[in-house]
This record gives sequence, C-alpha cells and structure tokens, in this order.
Amino acid sequence: MPNVFISSTSRDLGDYRQAALKVCNELGLVPIAMENFPAIGMGATEGSKRKLDDAHVYVGIFAHRYGYIEKGYDKSVTEIEFDFAGTKQIDGQPLERLCFLVDPQHPWPVDAIDFQNHERLKAFKDRINATLIRAYFTTVDNFTAQLTHALVGWKERHHVTTAPPPEDKSQAPVAAAPPRPSLLIGREDDLRRLKLRFGIPQDCKSEPMRDITIVHGWPGVGKTALVTALAYDPEVTGKDGKYPDGVLWAHLGERATPASELAAWGRALGVPDIAQLPTVEEMMSRLRAILERKRMLLIVDDVWQAEDAAPFRVTGPQCAILITTRLLSVCEHLATRPEDCYRLGVLSDEKGLELLQQLAPTVVRAYSDKSAVLVRDLEGLPLALRVAGRVLESETKYGMDGVLKLIDDLRENHRLLDEVAPENRFDPKTGTTPTVSLLLKQSTDYLQRQSADAYDAYAFLGTFAPKPATFDRDAMKAVWEVDDPMPTVRLLVDLGLLEPLPAQGRFWMHALLVQHAESLLEDDD
Repeated sequence: MPNVFISSTSRDLGDYRQAALKVCNELGLVPIAMENFPAIGMGATEGSKRKLDDAHVYVGIFAHRYGYIEKGYDKSVTEIEFDFAGTKQIDGQPLERLCFLVDPQHPWPVDAIDFQNHERLKAFKDRINATLIRAYFTTVDNFTAQLTHALVGWKERHHVTTAPPPEDKSQAPVAAAPPRPSLLIGREDDLRRLKLRFGIPQDCKSEPMRDITIVHGWPGVGKTALVTALAYDPEVTGKDGKYPDGVLWAHLGERATPASELAAWGRALGVPDIAQLPTVEEMMSRLRAILERKRMLLIVDDVWQAEDAAPFRVTGPQCAILITTRLLSVCEHLATRPEDCYRLGVLSDEKGLELLQQLAPTVVRAYSDKSAVLVRDLEGLPLALRVAGRVLESETKYGMDGVLKLIDDLRENHRLLDEVAPENRFDPKTGTTPTVSLLLKQSTDYLQRQSADAYDAYAFLGTFAPKPATFDRDAMKAVWEVDDPMPTVRLLVDLGLLEPLPAQGRFWMHALLVQHAESLLEDDD
C-alpha cells in the first residue's frame, strides 16, 4: 500500500496528527509518522530523511511552532523534512507535498505558540505559500475533511487503488461528537461521579445506575467539554467499556432541528432511510427498535427547550442518555427524579490556578500572587480562565511591562467580554468563533424575549453588585423597586444567570456575568 509521510510539530498538533493517522487508515494508506518510528540508531533529522525515502506522498501540517532544531543543524527537523521531500521523485515525477497551514484567524492556545522562533516560522510559511498550493485549516474536524479530500484527489491523480482497512474495534464510534478536549483540569471528581451513574466501575454499588442524567450549570462552566471527555473515555466507549457500540451525539442549541439530528443518528447506525420517514414519531420508533439491541451512550448537548429533547428518549435497556443544558427548568422537566440532575460547579481556586498556569505559565511564574487573586476574582469559571490565560500569555511577547495592568483590566473591566472564546467554541455553521460576550448574550437575548423587565433588572443588578456578587431578597427588591422580586429571580436562576445559595438565603451572580450585565446597561444607554 502507498506510504504517506506525516510531518508536523508534535507538542501542539497531537490531535491533528491522530486525525491524519485515522484518515490514512480509512483510505487504505500507510502513515509514516514519528509515533511509529522504531529505534534506528541515528538522529531525528537523518531518521526522518531515511523514512522519507519510503514515502509516496508528503503531508505537512503547520501551526504556530517552528519545531525542534537538532544539534549540528540550522533548521528545524520539520523544515528540513519539507525541503528534503521537495528533492524526492516517484517514477520520474516530483514527490507531491500536500501542505496545510492553520488559519491565522483561528484561535490557538497560547502555550502552543512559539514566540521565540516567530520570525523563522514566518519565513518558513512564506516559502510554503510561495512554493505550493496549500490549504488553511481550523478545527480538527475541518482539517480531517480537507486532508481526506486532498488524499482522495491524490489517489485519483495517481490511479491508486487500495483495499479497505480492517475494522478497528479498539474504540467504539463516536458519531458527530466534537474532538476530544485538549485541556480538562479539575474535573476528575465530576468524571468519576458521572461514570458511577453508568455503573463504572462495575463492582461499585455506591451510586444507583441511571438511564438519564442532565448536566446543568453556568454558561461557560464546561458542560460540553465534560461530556465530550466521557464520550472518548475507554471505560465508557472502549471495546471493553460500558457502551462498546459507541456514542450518538446531537447538538441542539436554541434553534433545534430534532428531525435532522435523528436522521444523522440513523446514518451513523447504518439505516439512512430513517430520514425518509414522514414523522418524528416514526423516526423514534425505528431508532428505538435498533437501540433495543445496542449498548450505546446517547448525548444531547445544549438543550434550550424540554420538548426538543423528547425525541431523543429512544434508549434501549442497555443504553443511557446524557443531556446538557444551562436552563434549570429544562433540567427539572426532563428529570424523572431530582437525583437525575447533575449540577456542574465552578473550579476550586487551586484547580483554577492550575488551569491558568497551563495556559499562561510565564505569567503565573512571574506573578504567582497576582495570578491567584485573578483566579479568585474570576471565581473559577473555566471560560473566563481560559480566555484570561490566552490573552495574558500573548501579552508576554511584548515584554512583562503590560502584564500587571492587563491582570487588573481582566479583574475590573470588560476586557474579557471582547475576547474571542476558546477554540472549542468554534461554530462550523458560521465558520467563526464568537466572543465571550456573544456567548453570554445567547442567555440574555433569550431572557429579553421572555421578559423585557427581567432583562432590565438583570442589567441593573450588575451595576449594583458587591464583591462577591451575592444578594438577598431585600437587596434585589430595593434595586429593582418592586414589591416581590421572586418572579424575576426565578427567571434569572432558570437561565443560569443567578445561582441560589440556600444555606445563606442569598443568590450569587458570577463575576463574568456581572461584567456582562454592566455592559448591557451601557449598550442600552
């Protein structure tokens, strides 16, 4: 079978390299990748050249790292591989080099950016742009699609035919799910508790098994990342896992289309004609009959209306369904028992600082005390910490003079709201990643449609918020100038914009939501 040499830096592109390996295997091609290099008694550069001698096509994946420069060489191994591939010929024709560059506008983790070798990397990329037709990629899914298209085209141009590869049963299929989270800190207990609900490990009886669990919590608390991690957990979907037949994933959102998602489930199960059935009820019956004999986990992400989730209750006796929502009312409506609801909280200060340190190691090393204060002020919300970490580490390339002021801006001002959200918030429908403000506006726009008065009340609450932003009924009654604040409170709690603190008789608004509320009032003014 033809060999595909895969060249890239490894520290930042692990998930993309795994995607490339998978594409090669699915197309009946043999990937030549450093992950599979045997010990050959020579340096990385010469070893790569020897492996390139066996290649029939070269694939280069380039992001924001220049790569390892081996002693005795003046270029990185990655750049030398590119140049050496350009000297090779197959049957008298130049070896094709299929190159993929990360889109400059696509968000990228700060700790995966090589600031030290920025100019060398830029010059290398400029040479690629000047030498070859290349493609730009964003998410792992986007890269997978582009690489598949490119390799299929290469096979057609060279009249390459391959036999289908043997089926890999080591990992069950995860249909339509986002890529595996690259960074998940402080969620070990949550993963353990959720797995206990599935009966994992099998000899543990401390938690009764549940056929439905609804995960709810603040906007930006990491609900989707948590359930995505479960989808790829070998104890959940491995060949010896609880659900060896895999995962069916549906993302609903505010404008859900259940019929199209059910049709996608049908295609994943090998029955594409489900899409031709005239009613959702018939689609459900067909899926239920198939799942009767399956051991699968069904995940329905970002539910805004309880009725939108109802068509996905098609689990068989050995299946379970996992739902995420930011709305408490949706959670309560879908739960068979109160225990079916699982509240996902914010990170502890310790875990929050650990997350920030992963994203902004230079800043946390230089200003550990200030970093700890920032984590406390951002109150452990993963969305806020991930964005703060990215912009802080990015600031260090201009020196450390502006870092302290930036920390203060992130604590006190609306700086976070204008920043682009983490890369896992990429929207494939629009091809963009929204700002933090736009993510939060999903909830407040929904609130405004429900009640303009409640929307105004939320904005005013941000303006008068103490630190930490907790309120009792009397305080809200005074700020809103109403006799009974509870109807509005219930709306805000339902949307995850306020959180009850029953032991204190108070309600809590997260610091990032306080900033968002203040910005709404400024916009209205």
